[in-house]
Amino acid sequence: MRSLLIRFKDCEGPGILEPVLREKGYRISYHNAYDKHVHLMPEAHLNFNLIVLLGGPQSVADPSMDSFFAPYYELVESMLATEGRKMIGICLGSQILAKVLGGSVTVGEKGPEVGFSPLRIKDKSHPIFQGIFSSEIQAFHLHEDVFSIPNGATHLLEGSYYPNQMFSYGNKAFAFQTHLEPTLPMLRVWQGVHREFIAKGNGDFSDIAGKQSAMEETGKIIFRNILNI
Repeated sequence: MRSLLIRFKDCEGPGILEPVLREKGYRISYHNAYDKHVHLMPEAHLNFNLIVLLGGPQSVADPSMDSFFAPYYELVESMLATEGRKMIGICLGSQILAKVLGGSVTVGEKGPEVGFSPLRIKDKSHPIFQGIFSSEIQAFHLHEDVFSIPNGATHLLEGSYYPNQMFSYGNKAFAFQTHLEPTLPMLRVWQGVHREFIAKGNGDFSDIAGKQSAMEETGKIIFRNILNI
């Protein structure tokens, strides 16, 4: 099986998702959307079983970015229409999925959501939560734009600051507004790279190592379950 991981910023990679993919037998290719000299592979939906759209600073809510996002919107549409294909969207990637599926993406009225906070599992019987026995999971946030839950999608994770943190669309698309994927070194890098954005919020950055460890444990379970569906 083949997977394509699309990065919109060099430091926002797959984190804990990469070893899970390799564990499940996926070959991994990367596409760096932030590199203007690199173009998306033609008809990528025919060449990959799984495509992961990762995070980045670009905004789906900005109309001036429509031409930049156009090939990725088209890719999502093609993947959703092709049998046996699956998608995961994280942060910016989730907003791309939401827009293609008919949801709205807007700048959040409360401003940036940053740092750690628990998320409530809305339906513990959903197969992606098999093996998780608590009603909440630890998560990390680094965003300002938010999405609505598209028609036909299932709302899976709910936050107290912004409620729409994850949805699924059938067994084909899984959109995470939140971050479950970062390793501890990634979080350290993000604190530096995104320090000006982080300063706009008042999020929880206490006990980063402990909270990342708890997040990684449940995050790997969720990613494995998605790949197993």
